Amino acid sequence: MPEAVNIKSLDGLRDFRVALIDYIDKAKRATSSAESEINHMHSWLSNTQLMHWKHSIRRAEEKLSQAKSELFRATISQPDNPRGPTDQIKLVRKRKEEIATAQRKLQNTQRWVRIVEHENHEYRSAVAPLTASLDGELQKAVVKIDNAINSIELYLADQVINSEIEQTEEQISIARSGEDGKDQINEHGDSQGTNIEGNEDTHSEME
Repeated sequence: MPEAVNIKSLDGLRDFRVALIDYIDKAKRATSSAESEINHMHSWLSNTQLMHWKHSIRRAEEKLSQAKSELFRATISQPDNPRGPTDQIKLVRKRKEEIATAQRKLQNTQRWVRIVEHENHEYRSAVAPLTASLDGELQKAVVKIDNAINSIELYLADQVINSEIEQTEEQISIARSGEDGKDQINEHGDSQGTNIEGNEDTHSEME
């Protein structure tokens, strides 16, 4: 006799499948978004910001060169001025400070580029097992659940068909039993009729 299958809730299995697919989708989008943000930050630092501060240094150096030229001209044109070319001196000092600031910003940007590269490497190493699982084991789990659901549905459909067949056979058996009973009653009635007629004939002859 075949063993019974203990199916608690096929709907529960279907709901779990939907929840698992939803988790895989959300996890993939989350990891993809995080990776995109990291790449965007790295690109902004290593390209946009580095180029910005390098350009700022070149521009500040050009301005410093102009300020030195102005200082030289002012010194030549005012040799007897006891105060000297104060404004030009201040401007040269300012341009030097601008160069120092831009160089410091460039160094900080380069340091942050290295930090982001390191953190990006750490992140990729940490998230790699999850990414592999999302594309591998969890996808296989969805396929296995699909196969299980299909098998259970086929089994249940087969059980319904077998139940209907058994009910039909039982109804046919009952119907046949009823017909056999009627036939037996009819045969018994015919037999009694024949005996009565025989008795009537015998009675007539005796008269």
